[in-house]
Amino acid sequence: MKPVLQAIWAGLVRFQKWVMFLSCAAIIIGLFAEVICRYVLRTSIFGMNELVLIPAIWMYFMGASYAAHQGSHISANVLQVYLRSERAKAVLRLMIAVISMILGVIFAYWATYYVMDSVQRGGTTSIFDIPLVIPQSAVVLSFVLMVLYTAVDVAKAARDVRAPQGIPTAVEE
Repeated sequence: MKPVLQAIWAGLVRFQKWVMFLSCAAIIIGLFAEVICRYVLRTSIFGMNELVLIPAIWMYFMGASYAAHQGSHISANVLQVYLRSERAKAVLRLMIAVISMILGVIFAYWATYYVMDSVQRGGTTSIFDIPLVIPQSAVVLSFVLMVLYTAVDVAKAARDVRAPQGIPTAVEE
């Protein structure tokens, strides 16, 4: 990979890690404050569930895209256990990556359409009137990142299919 692309790639991953860290910290702080208020001060923080939900959405979706980057997302790839040749396994990985990318593009399109509709309607949260585009944009961004990571998986799998038998070409990151 070229140095500029490596820097962009590393920046994307660093961005995801920071979003996950800050989201997790915001959730922990919010829930801690709610517990202290509820059980020590015998009161409740009005709207805390709404405030905690936004970073939770960001954390979940950035976590999903980060899992796609790491290749640690959930998969039910039982067929690969029964395949004997490396070429057949490479073809299967390519098919899975292509199908995943197609589905990712569809989901990214739907998520983008959903956010654009929300912007046009001016949707806000019920208590604090926070624009819904803030949590919804996490969905769009995560699907776009998943498509990007899956496109890289498609390229690696295609390279493995074209490789001579016994010589793996996929580069570990």
